[in-house]
Amino acid sequence: MDALGRVAVIIGYEWRRALAKKKILALIILAVAFQTLVMVVLSQFATRTMFLPSGVMPFMWIFGVLQGQSLFVPLIAIITAGSSMSEEYEHGTADILLSKPITKVEYMFGKFFGGFSLLAVVELCTTFVGAILAVWFFGPQTGLQYVPLMFLAIVYSSLIFFCMSFMFSEVFRRSTIATMSAFAILFASSIISQYLASLYMMTRDYLYFHLSRGIPTWGATYFPSLLMRELMAMPSSFFIVGDPLISFEVARGASEAIYVRDALLQAVMTVAVYAIIFILIAVYRLLKSDVTKKTA
Repeated sequence: MDALGRVAVIIGYEWRRALAKKKILALIILAVAFQTLVMVVLSQFATRTMFLPSGVMPFMWIFGVLQGQSLFVPLIAIITAGSSMSEEYEHGTADILLSKPITKVEYMFGKFFGGFSLLAVVELCTTFVGAILAVWFFGPQTGLQYVPLMFLAIVYSSLIFFCMSFMFSEVFRRSTIATMSAFAILFASSIISQYLASLYMMTRDYLYFHLSRGIPTWGATYFPSLLMRELMAMPSSFFIVGDPLISFEVARGASEAIYVRDALLQAVMTVAVYAIIFILIAVYRLLKSDVTKKTA
């Protein structure tokens, strides 16, 4: 069996291991149920109160696709990756797997792509369910040709927290510590990013502007919506897209197109830099350390 075949075997093993964990399946079901519930509630309010402008209705598919992206997708990514490497050490199976004719790099690639491909399938499901629900409840939609591109954007943006949790899983080699560390950074960075954005809007000090965009959650949260703003002309009243810093600058008379394009490039770079750093740390840790035996 060649290297690709050995990696494929580990990918299949990682799928079976991850799906056997009921909490991941529960989160997937909860994510789809949450999507459906929110769209049902919005459609009822839109029908009875007309609180949604008519110009927004054809773009509700974007809301349907993105509504769980900032919450459920990171949670599923963290839980999937947080135990990927560490459980093998905790259960003593890492010794068994690495005693087979497979290199450490092949083993890590298989574990990484196995977990990330599972996450991508979950994101594929939530993306198309969101689009279908929008058509069902709000009628014909504009820009549905961009649904596959939106899916790819969500997959790309989820790299940050998947790679972070995967790194912690290898570095700490304890599932609980790895998962909780990633959760802590997710919630802390969300708060810090908003705080820095608020400081910038109060002081207009560009140090806060750039710091807020360097926080992990910024690129992971805004990249898909920034991409849609670049590709499509959406109503200004559309309430689910928009970095508050862009809205602030536009209100001051700046060009929205320029700020959206700059923010999109920064989001791409932020995701790539964080993901590469996290993976390199995980690879270094695996290659430079011994495989530990099962601990009590």
